[in-house]
Amino acid sequence: MTPRLPDAVEHWPLDRLIPYARNARTHDDDQVAQIAASIVEFGWTNPILVDSEGGIVAGHGRLLAASKLGLDTVPVVVLDHLTPAQRRAYVIADNKLALNAGWDEELLAGELHALNGEGFDLGLTGFADGELDALMAPLGDEAGDADAAGEDAADEMPSASREPVTRAGDLWLIGKHRLLCGDSTESGAIARAMNGERAALVFTSPPYGNQRDYTTGGVGDWDTLMRGVFAALPVTDAAQVLVNLGLIHRENEWQPYWHVWLGWMREQGWRRFGLYVWDQGPGLPGDWNGRLAPAFELVFHFNRKARKPNKIVPCKWAGHVNDTHGGIRHKDGHVGEWTHAGQGVQETRIPDNVVRITRHKARGIETEHPAVFPVALPEFVMRAYSNERDIIYEPFAGSGTSIIAAERTGRRMRAMEIAPEYVDVALRRWRKLFPDQPVKLDGEGQSFEAVAHQRGVAIPGDD
Repeated sequence: MTPRLPDAVEHWPLDRLIPYARNARTHDDDQVAQIAASIVEFGWTNPILVDSEGGIVAGHGRLLAASKLGLDTVPVVVLDHLTPAQRRAYVIADNKLALNAGWDEELLAGELHALNGEGFDLGLTGFADGELDALMAPLGDEAGDADAAGEDAADEMPSASREPVTRAGDLWLIGKHRLLCGDSTESGAIARAMNGERAALVFTSPPYGNQRDYTTGGVGDWDTLMRGVFAALPVTDAAQVLVNLGLIHRENEWQPYWHVWLGWMREQGWRRFGLYVWDQGPGLPGDWNGRLAPAFELVFHFNRKARKPNKIVPCKWAGHVNDTHGGIRHKDGHVGEWTHAGQGVQETRIPDNVVRITRHKARGIETEHPAVFPVALPEFVMRAYSNERDIIYEPFAGSGTSIIAAERTGRRMRAMEIAPEYVDVALRRWRKLFPDQPVKLDGEGQSFEAVAHQRGVAIPGDD
């Protein structure tokens, strides 16, 4: 059957177009601004599709962008051959078919590097800063090769499955750890995950501001999410709470999106005890969008009571005995003695407030959880601010990195993750790293494999 081809592109005034009232595709202000910027840069490349009455079939975002730009007319193609049912279906299909496409990330990264070298504004490609951070990682340079040589096998992460085994409400018992697929703002769900225990430490990396589209559809109100999670922390009075957040940019400015939340935390009695920098290693190559190469994120440290950090950093001069001289020079030129003269240098010391742990480079942009960090980061925090067998709480478990860190440091993790597909990722990572450690569904006691079989879901890599 030969497909119908449009006869012509027409120009219609904006007020002649009628948005479809039941359009399920959303367009927030940021995305409309991206479309408008694209139209300014590239011209109008894609007509709006309408029926004979002016009802929009595809192009609602382009219409909003045209209005934002103050245009009087827009190019349209009239689809007068569609039945009412076909029109309703195509409103969905036009968006979903595009989403089903994938990327050859090596070719994509190469194209972005080439555009960057020509000084092109990469924001016009539609990718968010976080996505560009991953895609613009160095391509085969010496630093990247050195990092690859020292990679931790625990950082390998499978892609999320389209049909997960886990369902909302499932509580998985993973060795001595607990992982609940549920909402970390709901007290009942938290109580179920904690099983009457309270945590000595929280380390987490929430979705950053409103920028990151979470698997459940997006973070509509970041402040409300954060208040809900941190109002319900199941922690001891002396607990330490450390939160990793990264910068986001809008309209060429970095946004202090955490400002309102920080004020709210103080109102709840949490002290802004420390602010640390996570040095992630080499940043993006060269001049990216006019800023210096992004290579760090922040870690906010809260508490109600101070806890001395553990001495976990080996001292370079451990065992060296200090001389009786070599101290501070006084105004008269006299050099005083060291305070600890005659004593050996300690074997370990407390960490610096700049945490130097290299982040993954060239990570995927579609299949991975929005907040991926190396296992070494939560390991570092757990060793510094908790003891063996302590309870650790993670309200945004994601792909299970902190659960792996807890196992490797001898801590006990109580974690929550709202997205079933990422609970599955966490369980699959665990099964690969710790095949002898049991994974059981609470209540029924069935293994992950048995639950998958019962629910008729294939575990990727097991079929």
